[in-house]
Amino acid sequence: MSSMSGQILDAEGGCHCGEVRFRVQGEVLRNVYCHCANCTASKGASPVHLLVVGGEDSVRWLGDPEAVTTRSSGALRLVSCSVCLCPLVQYREGKGFRAVFPVLLDLRRGVVGDDHGADRLPDEWAPTAHLNYENRLFDWHDALPKFRAFGPGDELESDGRSKSPGGA
Repeated sequence: MSSMSGQILDAEGGCHCGEVRFRVQGEVLRNVYCHCANCTASKGASPVHLLVVGGEDSVRWLGDPEAVTTRSSGALRLVSCSVCLCPLVQYREGKGFRAVFPVLLDLRRGVVGDDHGADRLPDEWAPTAHLNYENRLFDWHDALPKFRAFGPGDELESDGRSKSPGGA
């Protein structure tokens, strides 16, 4: 599903206020837009761009561990900066991955100006699919594959109809 699957990510990132820094190292399992209710509610936006990285130890905190707060939303663990409350990482215990937000990683190109015009991710970091599309807030008319839940399988049209013959 993801053109990045199998690639190794090795990058640092941090929160908006600069209090928390972290390093992500591991295989990129997915580079996606997520429309699930947890992402929408916890981030206040939908969809959320996620890089899903394999390994429960794929994120290492740099600096003061007291600056990081972990809270639960059902089975989902949400890690944020305790100062600016910026969401940093999310995961489900025992599932073998950590999901990070590419916008927080030091991958941006250009010089960040007052208007943030050059403050963008390189094109190779663009999401490659929509997950949990059945929970979308509105239809997305792009060329990316859209999956009812986590894919692969049960791919959907932009309007939410199943692409599978006889599908729901």
